[in-house]
Formats: sequence, structure tokens, C-alpha cells
Amino acid sequence: MNKKEISYCWDILPKVSRSFALAIKLLPTPLSDQMMISYLIYRVIDTIEDSEIDIERKKELFDIYTKILHAEKYDSQKTLSVRRHLIDNLTYGYESSLLEGLDKVSLAYYAQPKEVRQSILRWGEVMAQGMYEFQQKQIHTFADQDTYSYYVAGVVGYLFNDLLYLNKIITQNIKEKLHAHAEKFGLALQKVNILRDVASDVPQKRYYWPREILKKHGLDHETLLDAKNRHKAMSALNEEIENALEYLYSGMQYIVTLPKNALKVRMFCIIPLFMAIESYVKCVNNTDVFNPQKKVKISRLQVQEIVAKSTLWGTSNEKLVQWFANSMQKANPRIQNKIEGLLTYSQKII
Repeated sequence: MNKKEISYCWDILPKVSRSFALAIKLLPTPLSDQMMISYLIYRVIDTIEDSEIDIERKKELFDIYTKILHAEKYDSQKTLSVRRHLIDNLTYGYESSLLEGLDKVSLAYYAQPKEVRQSILRWGEVMAQGMYEFQQKQIHTFADQDTYSYYVAGVVGYLFNDLLYLNKIITQNIKEKLHAHAEKFGLALQKVNILRDVASDVPQKRYYWPREILKKHGLDHETLLDAKNRHKAMSALNEEIENALEYLYSGMQYIVTLPKNALKVRMFCIIPLFMAIESYVKCVNNTDVFNPQKKVKISRLQVQEIVAKSTLWGTSNEKLVQWFANSMQKANPRIQNKIEGLLTYSQKII
């Protein structure tokens, strides 16, 4: 593969996601390249989902895009044709560099080993099919929210497992142990985004909070952000907070199952999980969650502290569990029983 293509892909990654670009560079090569390429491919799928075109047109674009990833080798003519098709049909902002550079992303993808491409494609197709499904389906229950979150984030946990194994970072035995928590790790990050970003999502008609929960508290998505409904909205928020708890817990189980000597891999997971945990804590009893003029987010100093702690404590399950306990107890004093179970679990991992 020409270094120019991979360099281009790394250059456009922070334009698409600064937070992901920060974490992914921690991974050892070639795993870092493979996760970066995967992210860009999946971001194209996400851009199709977010675009303001009709449902059947989206299905067509999902299909033509994933089809070019099925071939045995890179096809320049077909890729450039699909690139033009996407650029002409989609609405996009900072993804413009990604769509313009689709040929370079595809070249980087085809330079990967066949087994790596097969895994990227497998989970990418699951993502596209699920996103299409939820173009026609509303989120009524937490089970629906789980399914949606699986399609957009949970599948990435399974992809990461595959790539760890293919790069000989984990054994088959560890892969099987990680499999039990991989999906929920992805769901933990997505569910925190869903509860934190509700004030920006709802005005754009992105409705991820379950309708049944809102109805239970005398609300719907049209009335959720109304200032006069704050008391009802806070009751709904409490249910979102409670629901997300088990996923954050499972995310920690995923991390302590990773090999202790794979510090960079652990840091790649620790940093986004603890950023999600601190965001989760900020949402508890916080009416700003429903204020479109105020974004609930952690400070730059907190991000720096998370990176520093992940470096210092990344190989110690005991210290990671204690860090988790100290953070989560701010949100839920009843977490202690789970902490003890997590510590016991982490001590059994070989």
C-alpha cells in the first residue's frame, strides 16, 4: 500500500472524530491502521444513515457502498463511481473529506489481510442493515434502544475482538471471555451519548429515548425539553441513568479481561469508557441535560486526568476497579455490591 493513502486516512480521521483519533493512535500497528480504516468505512455508513434522503434511497446507497467492499481486489472504476454517487446524493458537513477520499480509504482497506477485510465487512454489513431497519422503526422500549445501540456501537466491540485475535494480541480463550462483554462495552458508550445529547438530538428529530418511558412520565419527544416539564423529564432521566449502569459495569469487565501486558490496547478502551463514566456522572440530577443552550460535557482537565490515570493504572485491575468505584459512587452509592463482584471477577482472570 502506498504510504500516501494511509497518511491521507490518518489526516482525515480527526476531521471526522477528534476523540476517536486521540485514542486510536495509542494502538500498536498494524492494529491502529486497521481500526482507523474500519472507523472511516463505518462513518460512511453512518453518513448515509444521517442524510436527508428517503428510506429506499438510503437502502440503495447502503447496498452499493458495501458491494464495493466485497470484491477480491480494489476496483478503481467502480469505487470512483460509488464516490460520485454518494457525494451527489448525501447531505454532509465535515465528512466531505471522507467522501472525497473514498478511493484512498478503499485502497487502504484492500491492502489489509483478507481475514481483516472479512471482519470489517461482516460487521459493517450488520451495521448498515440495522441502521436501515431503524429508519422504519421507532424506539419504544429499552430493548429497542439496546438493539439500535448494538447496530451502531455494539458491533464495533465484536470487530475489535476479531482484530485483537487476528493480530495475536489475545488467545482464543481470551477472545471467548471478551465476547460476553464486547457488545455491552459498545452499548455503554452509546447509551451515555444518548442520555447526554438528548437536548441536541430532539430538535433534529433524532429520538433515542424510549417512547414508553416518556409516556410513563406524561411526556413525548415534543414536550421533553419544555422547561415547564422539567420535573417529569428528570424522572425519565433517572430511568435512563439506571438503565445505563449495567452496561458501564460490563464495560469494566471487558477491560479487566484484556491481557495486562497489552497496555496500549487497554488504554484504547479505558479512555473512552472513563470519559463516558464521567459524562454519565455529570448527567445525574442535572437539569442542563434538557437545555439546548448548555452541553453536558467533561472538562479538558478531566480528559487529561483520564489519559494520565490510564497510563499509570492501565495494567492494574485492582486500581482500575477502585477508580471505577470512586467515579461511579458519585452517581450511585448502591454500586458497592457490584464493585465487589467486579473485583472478584478481575482477580479470576488469567
